[in-house]
Amino acid sequence: MPPAPVAVPAVAGRLALDSGQLDAVLGGGVVLAGCHEIYGPGATALGLMLALACPRAGPILWVADAYSDDGRLHGAGLAELGGDPGRLWLVAAGGVVPMLRAAAEAQRCGALACVVIEAGSAAAVDLTVTRRLQLAAAASGVFTLLLRAGPPRPSAALTRWRVQAKPSRRLAAGAPGPPRLALTLERQRGGPADIALLLEWDRDRCSFIVPESRTPITRDAASPIGAAFARYPAHIGTRPPLVAGRAAGASRCNAA
Repeated sequence: MPPAPVAVPAVAGRLALDSGQLDAVLGGGVVLAGCHEIYGPGATALGLMLALACPRAGPILWVADAYSDDGRLHGAGLAELGGDPGRLWLVAAGGVVPMLRAAAEAQRCGALACVVIEAGSAAAVDLTVTRRLQLAAAASGVFTLLLRAGPPRPSAALTRWRVQAKPSRRLAAGAPGPPRLALTLERQRGGPADIALLLEWDRDRCSFIVPESRTPITRDAASPIGAAFARYPAHIGTRPPLVAGRAAGASRCNAA
């Protein structure tokens, strides 16, 4: 039987993940006033969960180049993960440069809890851009998550994560259990890395827990992560570049 993890005390300005080895390596958790990169097939799921777990109050701004036919965030699925769809503001920028401009403007708004940038494999998101994102996050305190695709690139982000979804544990009557993600901390600026961990999402507390090692894992139980994403019929038409609610939040940004 593996030794019980040593509890790591909560640290102000950080988001705790496992209250054990991973948080100890991170100095108490993920720094909120910083930019963090996420790679891998589970990048969108982890980005959404980290945004929901962020203790800062305020809206979550999710900005992307454009939304494809593969799917986009879905309100009912977000609620199933324990989030409030009303907190999520979606921006389809229509290009990489407008996306980065929108993200930079959002980072200056202290009324936001988190900014998620769905950058994909855009080559324009280079070392200089990530340095600007990191400096802006450190100055404003807005939690910034950069979702990326392809091979890792040079970056000034505080951490780099690789993530993929794992089968959920079986509940009573064969129902699928909470979503599970396998995380690897590939890089940490100024600190150790190469730490891998399996985490489970607790929708009631909007936080991660470490599943018990003796919990059986089923390979045929579908994880409910996909409920937060859905394919929309093409006939629905073009989405507005920003959901309603931006105007109401603008005064808060200007006052911040």
